[in-house]
Amino acid sequence: MHHITKIIIIPVFCIVFLCTKVYAQQTIITVPSSDILPGGEVILKQSNRFSTFGSGFVSLTPQVIMGTGKDTEVSLGAGTNINSEDTSVKLNITAKKVFKIKKSFRFTVGGNLNPSLTEGKKPDSMIYAHGSYLCKKTRTTLTAGGFVGGQGQMPSLTGAMLGIDQTIIPNKLRIVADYVSRDESWGSFAAGLKIRPEPTTSITTAVIIPNNNEDRIAFSISLSKYVGKVIPEFVKKEPEEKEKL
Repeated sequence: MHHITKIIIIPVFCIVFLCTKVYAQQTIITVPSSDILPGGEVILKQSNRFSTFGSGFVSLTPQVIMGTGKDTEVSLGAGTNINSEDTSVKLNITAKKVFKIKKSFRFTVGGNLNPSLTEGKKPDSMIYAHGSYLCKKTRTTLTAGGFVGGQGQMPSLTGAMLGIDQTIIPNKLRIVADYVSRDESWGSFAAGLKIRPEPTTSITTAVIIPNNNEDRIAFSISLSKYVGKVIPEFVKKEPEEKEKL
């Protein structure tokens, strides 16, 4: 992974990360990770979530993730949610910046915007910041931070996000779990596996358990495919020497 100039900023929480070259998901499960793509490199991701409890639902979200250089990353997706009552479609626009602090610490700030394509509602939005720490001896990554979000310009929701990523077989198998708090309940907990059958493909399977009687247990499975460098780095050409008279 190309190393870009180190930047020092106002600390916001603590952070970390796990692998060297990233050919995997850019989230733990539901919490954004500190994984970052080098500039011009692309991952194609398909995330699916479903529940068979209650009235049930299915959510399908294809996504394109691209590194934009200087440890920044953007993504664009469209999520389709299907349930017994209706079908809704929302865009999923995200961006994040990772600050690398030594080899074991990373600090991540980012946000997402979710405008609806089928309903005349104000878009959902979220801004977050978290820190991650990698314990090299146990190959464990711990993540902790917080977020603000809501609909429209004024935030109506604040909460905490936590995550753990434990390597079992390097570059092959990891156990992951994360937690997101909410105002109306104790939050939701997700746990699962990340499997890498080959270097450019990653599969995440998980169960999401809400701590709210109105919500339903859901299952998720996502597939990420590393495409490679789509946009080559800009190389400045030296000006041609003029012929001497």
